[in-house]
Amino acid sequence: MTYSEGWIDFIAGWFSGGAAVIACQPIDTVLTRLQAGASSLSRQASMSSSYSSYFSSRPAAKSLVSNFGVSSLWRGSSAMISAVPMQNALLMSGYGIGKRWSEQNTPNKVYLGVFCGGCCGGVLQSFLMSPVELIKVEQQVVGTSALSATRNVAKGFLCAQNGAWR
Repeated sequence: MTYSEGWIDFIAGWFSGGAAVIACQPIDTVLTRLQAGASSLSRQASMSSSYSSYFSSRPAAKSLVSNFGVSSLWRGSSAMISAVPMQNALLMSGYGIGKRWSEQNTPNKVYLGVFCGGCCGGVLQSFLMSPVELIKVEQQVVGTSALSATRNVAKGFLCAQNGAWR
């Protein structure tokens, strides 16, 4: 792979990941709120009453929009859009490392290379995405700003109360 091909992959990953987050974030927000209400993970009593009384996504989305506006469907997207490029880079780098290692050590087992590459890429990107997911969920469930959610997650991580990798 040439230097320019690497940049093309990086830019394509950046834009495709960002587009996927923008397109799918409303679904993720509604489902996260449903799950938080169903399992009583709400941290604010005023917020819990707005989403704990319904059991399907359509009423949940309508309630979210009527109570907090259309932009509330994209809560948590800033953390995801900022992390997606690095996630894709780590995933693809790890995949390449694992696949090359497997092909050098077991050249006749093609599927083993895919398996090792996928495992290596998945482990590498999980260290980045675990704290980012916590920030996103805090924004979606509690309704805090990106800065406040980031501070809360960092404080919990640094104080070792609620580690970033649960």
